[in-house]
Amino acid sequence: MQRVQDKKADQVTVRRLNMSAILKLLRKRGTLARADLAKELGMTRNTASNIVTDLLQTNLVVETEYRREGAGRPGLLLELSPKAGFAVGAEIDISRITVVAVDFLGKILWEETAPVKDTLSQQDVVGLSEQMVKEALDWGLAEQLKPLGIGLGLAGLVDAEAGVLKYAPTLHWEEIPFKKLWEEKFDLPIYLDNEANAAAVGYFSYADHYTSRNLAYLSIGGGMAAGLLLDQHIFRGSKGFAGQAGHMKIRPGGELCSCGGHGCWVTEVGIPALYRQLKVLILESDEPARERYRALIDSSTYKIDLDAAAGLLRKNDAKLQEIVDAMALMLGLGIANLINLFNLDKVILGGAMRPILPFMADKVRITAEELTLPQPFASASIKVSGRDDDGVFGAASMVLDAIHNDPIPLVRALI
Repeated sequence: MQRVQDKKADQVTVRRLNMSAILKLLRKRGTLARADLAKELGMTRNTASNIVTDLLQTNLVVETEYRREGAGRPGLLLELSPKAGFAVGAEIDISRITVVAVDFLGKILWEETAPVKDTLSQQDVVGLSEQMVKEALDWGLAEQLKPLGIGLGLAGLVDAEAGVLKYAPTLHWEEIPFKKLWEEKFDLPIYLDNEANAAAVGYFSYADHYTSRNLAYLSIGGGMAAGLLLDQHIFRGSKGFAGQAGHMKIRPGGELCSCGGHGCWVTEVGIPALYRQLKVLILESDEPARERYRALIDSSTYKIDLDAAAGLLRKNDAKLQEIVDAMALMLGLGIANLINLFNLDKVILGGAMRPILPFMADKVRITAEELTLPQPFASASIKVSGRDDDGVFGAASMVLDAIHNDPIPLVRALI
């Protein structure tokens, strides 16, 4: 005989799944009538109507204009409420901190970026990021919006379940319990992940619109990681550290990487590779070309003005394009391996290198096609992301995803 508490648990589980399904369908489709929700989700109209009533009462969903179809009574359309609350997303990488606030629809309402100087300590960088998060929260509260949580994307190995940054090779950080520290500081749910995973989630939700089954988001910059969505779920591996594509060995005995190894993929296609090749180009060039290339780099910080580099590529700078083509070949080689291994629908290129990625894209596609089996390549596409803020936007998306996956705690808190 099933116990009463078991029956209650089953009822809560079914209600959670039904609420989640309605929120996710409205997020994907925009506006729908009650009858459409019930039909598409296989619910009875009464079940769908009861759940919608709770969602309306908590302002997670709002009614919009009437829609008339045929001779029947017109029905009110439903959509997610942009004023249901706001989520904060933060991203910390080697060169900058970015923080955003988004509404319940995922629209960015507030954004701030601050550079990370090499002279700043770990404590300084974390303190600055906390100050920026507080500013975002203060802004949302001043707008009379409810804070829903904070998402944080980090470049490194992240234990997402425990909320700990285990190791960030480019930042040289280890064992930072961000979830514990920030939950105590901000008294809000904290969601932590590798920035490539966060970017993949954000892209999948709001650019891909849930259409891909298997997607890889390559975040390319000072480091390199792949956010892997396999069967529409983030693939984390046995300990949560999957996706460190930049440390695949692609040239045995190659350049030294920040991880301590040699010949890693990121040493061939990321910012370190471009910096190294620019230094060679400067030495081999005559004036005034030498000064033109020297203006792209800061030797004291090992940083590159990527926007200026993109400007030279738009002017058909042959020497710089030659470097970019060589990097594109190595990028295409690695992507071919990913497509062969995972039979991906899409490979999205983004990260700090995004300003020059469009000048690599054609060569990347040609190389990947040459090196991929014809059958998996036929169903794959490779494209450059259309936005610069996928990582931080994805961090905020993690908060919204958590609510869409399990809205019961928020509904209980608001009723």
